[in-house]
Amino acid sequence: MDYQYSIKDVIDITGITKRTLHYYDEIGLLSPKKDSRNYRIYSQQDLVKLQKILLLKALDFNIKAIAKLLEANEDHLITSMRAQLNVLDDKIKKLQQTKRAIHQYVNGVPIIEIEEVNEHVTHQYQKEAQIKYGNSNVYQTFSTRNTHDIFSETQIKNDLDAIFEEFKYVIHQPIENECVRDVVIKWKNYMNSLANFDDEVLCGIANTYYHDVRFHNYFKKFGTLDITRFISEAVSYHLNEW
Repeated sequence: MDYQYSIKDVIDITGITKRTLHYYDEIGLLSPKKDSRNYRIYSQQDLVKLQKILLLKALDFNIKAIAKLLEANEDHLITSMRAQLNVLDDKIKKLQQTKRAIHQYVNGVPIIEIEEVNEHVTHQYQKEAQIKYGNSNVYQTFSTRNTHDIFSETQIKNDLDAIFEEFKYVIHQPIENECVRDVVIKWKNYMNSLANFDDEVLCGIANTYYHDVRFHNYFKKFGTLDITRFISEAVSYHLNEW
């Protein structure tokens, strides 16, 4: 005789909730027989079917897909599960990338330097630039090579760090001072060696250093957050006077 399980037995065996079992019964996904007292009684076959349902849920199939797969033959079920494994592999890879990114961030790495979020942040900067500048030449420059791309390349980042150190050195000088102007022009020339940034774009980039919190952790290493305000004001002053 086939062994019969009460709903409590099934809960103890699988860890599934009573509410979920009732729901599966209501939608016809798993409908056990009922005894004379109208209590659900699960057979060994029901238990095997439930294990398949739980496995398919773990593979991220939705209820509708699970219902169809349970009606299919075993070969089709196996083929579908193998295909879903590839989807899960991609999700696992993305989760591992996210884990690495979070680990770096909580250990003090500025978000603009984290490789795992490079593609997402790059896309976000491009959308922000499009909103700010529309389809002008300024936007096309941002689209071709935006600020985040620059900071993600080691040699360029090191070169810019050296220029930012020069900004730090003149931070207590008046904005209009010639030595401040020299650093601004040095920064401008270096930026234009990377891409064809016009002065409006350069002012926008410098302003981003100051107003975009994503850059704040990056500039902490220079000892003062005032450096971003100073760069923004200095670039705006000297490039707008031309």
